[in-house]
Amino acid sequence: MDKIDKLREIWSKIPKAVSEQIDLSQKELINQYMDVFHFGEYFYVIFNTGTAEMEYVSPTIEHVLGYKPEDFYLQVVIDNIYPDDLPYYYHYEQSAVRFFSSLNEDLFFKYKFAYDYRLKTKNGSYKRVQQQIVPIYYFPEGGVRTLGIFTDLTHLNITGIPKLSFIGMQGAPSYYNVHQKDEFFQATHIFSKKEQEVLALMVEGLTSEAIAQKLIRSIHTIRNHRKNILTKSNCENLQELLVRAVREGWV
Repeated sequence: MDKIDKLREIWSKIPKAVSEQIDLSQKELINQYMDVFHFGEYFYVIFNTGTAEMEYVSPTIEHVLGYKPEDFYLQVVIDNIYPDDLPYYYHYEQSAVRFFSSLNEDLFFKYKFAYDYRLKTKNGSYKRVQQQIVPIYYFPEGGVRTLGIFTDLTHLNITGIPKLSFIGMQGAPSYYNVHQKDEFFQATHIFSKKEQEVLALMVEGLTSEAIAQKLIRSIHTIRNHRKNILTKSNCENLQELLVRAVREGWV
């Protein structure tokens, strides 16, 4: 069984029955979801698991990975994942199918899942990217069309094994940092809405002064939020906080 056939076998178990579809144009989809995903340099793709083809690749891929859109397809992804990360890639795709198969139909479009791995660029170097995926259409005959966002995490200096999270949207609960487990455990919300807002701006690289100006709050208030966020997260420093915020879907 080759690498693509292994994925086809995994995707063949994607649930087929749905009560509704997301009926939006590509532009409307991107506008609807981009705020959810945007915290660094990224490109996005529209992918069809039924045909195993990327139906669209945004031009920004050339800036992130060096590939032209027409030269980026599934086989390129599989062949250029860092060898040690490839088993996790397969496992997390399998976990995602299992997770969505366990959901009630009314929740199918209220989740994205995200995992990170190292991917070789056109010039031969590796970047760590986070792949975030949200289903946008389930085909009656099986398979799904997805919106996938690839974000460059290299600047965060993330080490260790790839991590998988299922992020609830529209009020759905989240499941963070899933790894090689037989069960999915619901995560608790550790930050207030205002703290999450501040944290998201911290991930974007804004200083306390810039955050205070953007949110129209005093610098003292923002510094208190940052202190509380670090305490609640049980992180030892800012770098660890930013890494966990991205990998575990806190923002």
